[in-house]
Amino acid sequence: MKRYCIEIAFDGTNYHGWQNQPNDISVQEVLEKNMSVLFQHKIILVGASRTDAGVHIQQTYAHFDTEKELPTQMMRRLNFMLPPDIVVKNLRPVSPTFHTRFDAIQRTYHYYICYQKNPFNTNRVYLYPYDKLNVEAMNEACAFFKTCYNFEAFCKRNADNKTTHCRIDLMQWTLQNENDLVFCVKADRYLRGMVKGLVGTMIKVGRGIYSLKDLEKLMASQDKSMVSFAVPGSALYLTEVLYGKEFYDIPVLLF
Repeated sequence: MKRYCIEIAFDGTNYHGWQNQPNDISVQEVLEKNMSVLFQHKIILVGASRTDAGVHIQQTYAHFDTEKELPTQMMRRLNFMLPPDIVVKNLRPVSPTFHTRFDAIQRTYHYYICYQKNPFNTNRVYLYPYDKLNVEAMNEACAFFKTCYNFEAFCKRNADNKTTHCRIDLMQWTLQNENDLVFCVKADRYLRGMVKGLVGTMIKVGRGIYSLKDLEKLMASQDKSMVSFAVPGSALYLTEVLYGKEFYDIPVLLF
C-alpha cells in the first residue's frame, strides 16, 4: 500500500464545505468520486482542514492510500474530469505514517471585508456598507487574543474537540486601501467556526460595542453567547497549510 498527498484549491461557492455531508454536496465527495473512477477502486481522502459552507481554499492537502500504480497522465485526466471550481495542483509520495491533518504545523486564513459594493466580488468578500470600523481597536483585540490559548468560546456548539487550546502565531487587520480591509490569522490549529467567531466578535470591537475589558471577560468566562459567528463564510479563505521541512524535501509529481 502506498500513500500519496495531493495539493488542492477550490472555490467554495457551490459546496457545503470540504468534508462529506449526508445531504449536501462537498468538495471531498466530488474529488473522491472522480478519483475512484480514475483509479478504478474506491479512494478515500483525508483532508488537512474542515471548512464551512462557502469557504474558499487557495491551498490545502489531502492524502490517500492505493495499491495500484498511478494512472498515466493522472493530473491532466483528473483535472479534466473535475468541475472548473476544483483543481488538483500536484501530487507527491509520502510516508505511510504521514497525515495531512495531524502533521500540519500551521494554517493561515484570510478574511476580506469591503466597504463598497462591487459586483465582481460577489461571494468573495463581506460587503459592509456601514460606518467604517476602528482598525486600531481591532488590532488591539488581536494583540490580546495572541496572549490567549483556550478558545472554547469560539467553537460552535456540539463540536467534537479533544482540546480547545490553540497557539496563535499571527493575527492582524490590514487596511489595504480606503475600501478594503483584510484579516489574517496564523495558528497551529483551529476549532470549528473559530475564525468566523473571531472576525464577527472583532467587528463588534471595531463598531465600539465591545471593549478590551469585554474581551477579557469573554475569555475568562468562555461565554459563547458573547461571540458573534454572524459573518458570511464566502469571505473566508484558507490560504496556506504548512508542514515540516521533510515534507517539502519530497519532490512533487507533475504529470
